[in-house]
Amino acid sequence: MTIEERLEKLEIELARVMDRCEDVVKAKQFILVDDNGKTRASLGMFEDGPGLALFDEKGKTLATLGVGKDGPRLRLFDENGMPRAFLLVDKDGTALGLVDENGEARACLTVVKDGPVLRLFDENGKIRSSLLVGKDGPRLVLAGKNGNSSAELVVLEGVPALGLYDENGKLRAGLPVFKDGTMLGLYDENGKLRTCLDVSKDGPVLKMADENGKRRAILGMDRGVPRLSLAGPNGKVWQAPP
Repeated sequence: MTIEERLEKLEIELARVMDRCEDVVKAKQFILVDDNGKTRASLGMFEDGPGLALFDEKGKTLATLGVGKDGPRLRLFDENGMPRAFLLVDKDGTALGLVDENGEARACLTVVKDGPVLRLFDENGKIRSSLLVGKDGPRLVLAGKNGNSSAELVVLEGVPALGLYDENGKLRAGLPVFKDGTMLGLYDENGKLRTCLDVSKDGPVLKMADENGKRRAILGMDRGVPRLSLAGPNGKVWQAPP
């Protein structure tokens, strides 16, 4: 058999092999390289499960997608190799997180069985703002540097209300709006209601109480006529007009 005949036979056999190419390729890892031989993508099996990693031309990881025992997870990295965003799904729900250049979480959006929640963090990792929608209604919370609530805006069963808190997290002012009127309440450092301004269809009424919660002054309207009532510590009441 001549060399030409052998080459022809080899070409025929190679063609037959290519025709019988398997539809499934099994391996533990696949690596893609660029024209310079640098690894740009890797698909393989790891300790927690399968994963895909994408690299830049310098070999730094820019994105990873994996499936572990808790569920799928996607992570995105900056040019310094710092993770800046993640998306995961586990048994509790879905979470999207955004991270700053120092590795501190700054924003997190989650969807769990109770509803969606958005949390914003400061540079020290403390929650400074939260927005959630629960079974009772939406709620917005703003917090101070110590992490305690400073302001809260809610809508519960169709009633909007604003609450303002001191640095210790105690309610100092409340403003709900009901279908039959609006009320402003001011509280002392012990949480006791000291002043209440109520506006209803009957007119405005201002009520003031002492440190023991006893009502000491009332200023309101009675059938279009202003009326003032003052009470002493012994319970004696002075009214004008009498």
